[in-house]
Amino acid sequence: MAKRFGWRYIARERNSLQDLFRRFDQSQAIVVAKNGWRYEDQEGNHFSFHPNMSALRIKQLKNGQKDLMVECAKMTTGDAVLDCTLGMAADAIVSSFVVGEKGKVVALESQPVIAAIVEHGLATYETDRKELQRAMRSVQVIHANYREVLPTLPDHSFDIVMFDPMFRKTVQKSAAMQQLKPLANPDPVDLASVQEAVRVARKAVLLKERRGSPEFQRLGFRVVKEAATYAWGIKEGD
Repeated sequence: MAKRFGWRYIARERNSLQDLFRRFDQSQAIVVAKNGWRYEDQEGNHFSFHPNMSALRIKQLKNGQKDLMVECAKMTTGDAVLDCTLGMAADAIVSSFVVGEKGKVVALESQPVIAAIVEHGLATYETDRKELQRAMRSVQVIHANYREVLPTLPDHSFDIVMFDPMFRKTVQKSAAMQQLKPLANPDPVDLASVQEAVRVARKAVLLKERRGSPEFQRLGFRVVKEAATYAWGIKEGD
């Protein structure tokens, strides 16, 4: 991983992270341990992979309950989904469960630390819930910015394209989002990328934002599903 991203590799041995930060004049690190990979920095921020809400959402779907994202996209078995903002991968994992083995989910992540840790977690996290583990293993992660990738894709090459950018004000009760925020890409979705997504999508382009966000109007999305703190907007594909 160090070679892949051009990072420095240091054998920790029995040293504390704070000692290593001082000795090597660093302020952040990815710790590669037997029980997984995690990010830590001098300020006490930390980030690691966990399926989090995707596990609950898959359980609810199996019990016949509805999922706002799945309903909004009219996602079904065999669909090809492009998640432009991987983050903690909850939407990608749920999408992978819904589209099944006949479908595919490709997830883009612009931030190298998030991409590395989540990709490794999806490939190695162990659970006795077979449907959750299969869904995680089937997500293809690509470390890339959607602004650069979308223009290179052929017309109608995916059924559904999704954007779930980091909210400017994250939900304070969400520990996972608070961990992710210092590492996430803060840039808002740009109109040019939305237009490319509409070209690429056969069925729909989705945007997740806070309820009442002006981003829906700015980017031309029609709000169709709302929860307590967020909403999904849709634009039909070409």
